[in-house]
Amino acid sequence: MPRQVVPVAGRTPLPASNLPVAAQSRAAALLQRLIADRRLSFEESERALEVARETGEQLPKVLARLDLMSTAEWARLVAEVYDLRVVGRSDFPRQPLLTERISPRFIRNSRALPLAVEDDRLHLALADPGDEFSIRAFRIATGLEIVPAVAAIEDLEEAYTRYWDTGASALARIGDDFAIEDGRSLEDPEELRDRAEDAPVVRYVNQVLSDALRARASDIHIEPQRNGLHVRYRVHGRLREISDAPQALAAPVISRLKIMAKLDIAERRLPQDGRARLNLLDRTIDARVATLPTPHGESMVVRLLEHDAKVVDLGDLGMDDEVHAHFNRAVKAAYGMVLVTGPTGSGKTTTLYGALRKLNDRDSKLVSIEDPIEYQIDGVTQIQTQPEIGLSFARVLRSVVRHDPNIIMVGETRDPETADIAVHAALTGHLVLTTLHTNSAAGAIARLLDMGIEPYLLASVLRGVLGQRLVGILCPECRVETAVTAEDKALFDAARMAHHVPDVLYRPNGCDHCEGMGFVGRIGIFECLPIDEMIRGLIKERVASQQIHERAVACGMRTMFQDGLMKCAQGSTTLEEVARVTEEW
Repeated sequence: MPRQVVPVAGRTPLPASNLPVAAQSRAAALLQRLIADRRLSFEESERALEVARETGEQLPKVLARLDLMSTAEWARLVAEVYDLRVVGRSDFPRQPLLTERISPRFIRNSRALPLAVEDDRLHLALADPGDEFSIRAFRIATGLEIVPAVAAIEDLEEAYTRYWDTGASALARIGDDFAIEDGRSLEDPEELRDRAEDAPVVRYVNQVLSDALRARASDIHIEPQRNGLHVRYRVHGRLREISDAPQALAAPVISRLKIMAKLDIAERRLPQDGRARLNLLDRTIDARVATLPTPHGESMVVRLLEHDAKVVDLGDLGMDDEVHAHFNRAVKAAYGMVLVTGPTGSGKTTTLYGALRKLNDRDSKLVSIEDPIEYQIDGVTQIQTQPEIGLSFARVLRSVVRHDPNIIMVGETRDPETADIAVHAALTGHLVLTTLHTNSAAGAIARLLDMGIEPYLLASVLRGVLGQRLVGILCPECRVETAVTAEDKALFDAARMAHHVPDVLYRPNGCDHCEGMGFVGRIGIFECLPIDEMIRGLIKERVASQQIHERAVACGMRTMFQDGLMKCAQGSTTLEEVARVTEEW
């Protein structure tokens, strides 16, 4: 049985009137103990109780907000008084227990959480183990003996949010609240605009955006289908099915997001692109919104970019020492052009930001031209293109050259005009960093030549080309060892890496730490093509990309596939991941 809490001698603080009478008494007794132990002054306790009374907040949260005591410290005090153990988030179950017998609402109101059932006993975490009413209610509802433990209220509330305020269950609950009212046509733009402001629609959109941020998603895919509205998140490069909602919710949800991105909700026949700045979970997020017309309504993709995200250091991208040295040498050239290549979503822009961070000093003027600006960098003049008003990469670049920069970053070279201006800027004493969409480092040379750049000019300005992809990082908590097969050894041998065959390889498994995905982020695999005199000669001769690639490999360049195999041997990723992004298996 829990020990009775006996108030210590001395002045008694005012009770927290937002609590039940019994809880007031227990809170006052605990505060008196803190006063007696000189861990809190009488004035501080009175102040905390006064704030709790005025705001209705739980006392431990008030103490934490006033920087008097953390919720974890309060939980330890409660456990000490009641002679119980303290449990934390690692002790909580992955999914809520006993919800078929006890409603989530009662669990939340009781500030409790079922932890496990063992031998007809329910292990129950409580913020207030002196709450005999709640303990008795759990005993009656479950028919089990209750074994209480103490948990910090902050940890319990985080669990409630994870269980019931995020993900598919929350979205499904909001979707169930939605119903099309009789007589309201969603063909009329004004009616659609009104519908987009309805509470269930607003809550659904906010829930989708907040959940995506918590899941560290890079994109949200909202896809109307014949049988409903499908929502998926791209996390670590993979699409995860999140939830389905009634098909009737599709048009209002899409309209709500279009309004936020300042798009035309009346136009549903043509693709549209827009942007929105959002404040979610105490973070500022830039969202890029793109729509496409489909037979079942508009499909939408929302890309999420954290406005105040920190620029990644080049050393954190996964480059080995050799690639890092080659790339550093290229970006430290006094003038010329450095290219970073790969498909969409391969981390090219992140690499260029890392290079800008390294080059950013008071002796140089750095200008970047971007679409969109993904990171804010102090000391760099950053310009956002706006094609809708004619402010293209080429037009901005032409003006930037006249502003006497030392280093220019061009977010993407996508047309002959931009390529021509960038090459001539590199010829006239600027260092130009830019990206191209190609499958290999050597392929970037052919792409620029196809854009009309003269071979002799390209050979003169090119300083280096970095090709890259992103692969999933295996979760270190749950990765599973697998034996190296004969096929695996043959793969390493075919890639000329027989001496790098590891003793074991790893595969993903899935656990709470990685939310069942088996991966906890992404890392780059790279190939760096240094431009030496031999390569310059091949460029001038307009030799095919494959020949340039083969010559560079013969001279020691490690390919992306080989770099990926090295990361497999180190236990960072899997052979399947490397094969998926390099297509060399």
